[in-house]
Amino acid sequence: MDFKEALGKLPAYDRYAVACSGGADSLALLNASFEYFGPEKIVALHFDHGIREMESAEDAAFCKRFAKELGVKFFLGKAEAGLLLDPPKGENQEALARKLRYLWFATVCEKENIHCLLTAHHADDVAETMLMHLMRGSGLKGLAGLSESAKLSDLFKEISCDITVYRPLLEIRAKDCVDYCQAHNLAYRTDSTNSDKNYTRNWLRHEILPKLRERAGGDLTLKFRRTAKQLFEQWEFIRDAAEDFLRQNALKAHFGTIVDYSAFLNAKAALQREVLRILAAEEGSWDFETADKVLACLKNGTEPDFQPAGSIRWLKIDGKLIFYNEQASLKDFFQSALKIKKAEARGCGFSDNGAGWLRWLTGEGVTYREYLKADDYTVSTFSAGLRYTPTNGPERKAGDMMTDAKIPLFLRKEIPILFSKDSASWIAGWRIAKSAAVSGADEIAEVTLELPGATPWNGNKGGDAC
Repeated sequence: MDFKEALGKLPAYDRYAVACSGGADSLALLNASFEYFGPEKIVALHFDHGIREMESAEDAAFCKRFAKELGVKFFLGKAEAGLLLDPPKGENQEALARKLRYLWFATVCEKENIHCLLTAHHADDVAETMLMHLMRGSGLKGLAGLSESAKLSDLFKEISCDITVYRPLLEIRAKDCVDYCQAHNLAYRTDSTNSDKNYTRNWLRHEILPKLRERAGGDLTLKFRRTAKQLFEQWEFIRDAAEDFLRQNALKAHFGTIVDYSAFLNAKAALQREVLRILAAEEGSWDFETADKVLACLKNGTEPDFQPAGSIRWLKIDGKLIFYNEQASLKDFFQSALKIKKAEARGCGFSDNGAGWLRWLTGEGVTYREYLKADDYTVSTFSAGLRYTPTNGPERKAGDMMTDAKIPLFLRKEIPILFSKDSASWIAGWRIAKSAAVSGADEIAEVTLELPGATPWNGNKGGDAC
């Protein structure tokens, strides 16, 4: 496949953004795009990570100069000074650089109303990525390497936009990019770190792949690409099956996802793992090992001894698996669902000592209603040591009451509580406090908390690594 044929397979857009590092592959892509689409339909993007300091600045100046020679609009982004030289604790330099780069790409594309971003990933990148993921013990998706296209919003949860990344050169070798540049008299930049074999990708490129090519014969890189395409197709088949499973056996609620436990246990292991990866997509999908450990916990039916990285957790209630993000707050949702108004007439309340919260966690809609002595109530949430005296019992710790009702810890911290001054007057789901009980000619306030039931699961494609 040549460059013209590769670009001809792209969907039609008004304009295309081309990521250009200055290397042979991205320079060939930018020049070929210029020749195929014309300068009016192309913008060039270069992001200076600042990792190689002076060399990075020279790369940026080179790309700017080349775009000017073509008559193509050019945008330059820069990472915060020193950020990637000394990444924050827990951040991988390469992953952070990639995230910053694509966040900036998205910003420019949105500003320019461009919906297609082209990158110069090629067949050699696919082979290297496959081997890297094989070393990590990845599943089908990781071994498939790079897909031909991916939504930016699927690649990064921080990005919410209608921009698609296309990789038109995946059938083209790195050598073909160099040959293209030489044939068109294009000088290109060479990243000095590309020869540093301390980086796994460079080690594979310079040490392992040449030996594999020598032993295997033929064009091993394109063989990797063909295998990657087959693996990706098989992953897509399993992903579609997992999404069908969730559409039939899962519900989406404000706190997370509700899955039928029996149906999940009866599914094939490959399907189970893919379901778990979909449910953990907002955390950057779990890898094979993580998914396997979570799966073992779910099959054993025990609370998880294993705590995966990120915030996705799970629990089992009445034949349902509840997947939730323990860092997500329901405060705004509860406050919008809570209504306090003057009561037209005294009525009976609908608190139930917490049973409704468990019904809500398994998908039912629940409405709590109570009638309190009118007062200037404020809304807050649980705090350690909070004591409460309901109308039908002695004073107790609120936390103990919630434990007795089997309310999960993540939800206990979020349940709305009405306070009059410093005194708890109503913990949603329990009787009102004695201090808020209506007597005689007291003015009455009607308090309602209406919690909608879960809705059908609507899908989440997830992204890939590039």
